Amino acid sequence: MSLEQTDTRRKLHVTTMRAFLMIACAFSIIISACSKNQSNSGDKSGANESAASNTQTSTGNAAQIIERYRALDNSSDSVMKLRATITGAGEKANAPSQVELTIYRKRKPDGTRMMFIEFTSPAQERDRDALVTIGPQGEVEGVRYAQSADEFISSKNVEDEESLFGLTLQELADGQPEKYDFTLIGEETFNSSPVYRLEGKLKLGEESKFPRLVLLISKDNFAALAAEFYDNKNELARNMTVTEMKQVEGHWTRMRWTIDNRARQMKIDFAATEAKYDQNLPDSIFTREHLKQAATK
Repeated sequence: MSLEQTDTRRKLHVTTMRAFLMIACAFSIIISACSKNQSNSGDKSGANESAASNTQTSTGNAAQIIERYRALDNSSDSVMKLRATITGAGEKANAPSQVELTIYRKRKPDGTRMMFIEFTSPAQERDRDALVTIGPQGEVEGVRYAQSADEFISSKNVEDEESLFGLTLQELADGQPEKYDFTLIGEETFNSSPVYRLEGKLKLGEESKFPRLVLLISKDNFAALAAEFYDNKNELARNMTVTEMKQVEGHWTRMRWTIDNRARQMKIDFAATEAKYDQNLPDSIFTREHLKQAATK
């Protein structure tokens, strides 16, 4: 293989993640334990036992809240049309400031979740079309079709960031809350809505670009209204806020939300223009053959 061909393939690999866009739904907050400084060792022992009991209770409550949150995703499939508006100094000058796309989702009996992401406007963005598959054990694969090389390019690295939107495969997989141990650390009000504040810490052996997540979960419907993603330096890398939710066909649906990608000095405003559920989508939509047809039509 020539150096020119090698360089071309390298560039294609770098832009693989440009096909992937979607909702970033990550989670959590901070817990603080306060105890009085006692000179009596018995008092200290009692305080430690009380703190341990409180921690176990808050962890148990957090697990229940997270399960209620995850239970909201109970449709067999869905079709959602989105408009994404990108602003910020971190974006390339020649990139579109607004794109439209349709996301098809389907859940298989074994728990596998499939996504087909089709960019519909501008027309030249079709080569961003992509397949994302989330396996029963949380493994994620993203695939797109490169017309220039007439080949499929895939990535399984959940830490890779897509170059235009700056989102990882983990974010496209709804944040993968199953990778974290959560603790309930408070209750508050967010945009006039009562919420639970939870902190998630990455489980041992799991991979993520975000070791810590903070979630604000609505007390009314258990939807995520805000999320904070922290990097390996414990610095805020992402901030997600939901500004509009409503029920569509009995499903709580995020209609408007914003992702502030601080590392790239870029914001993405999402608006759902249409949402449909339980459409009996055929498996053929979620194939490489269909991906190739959509990307080249």
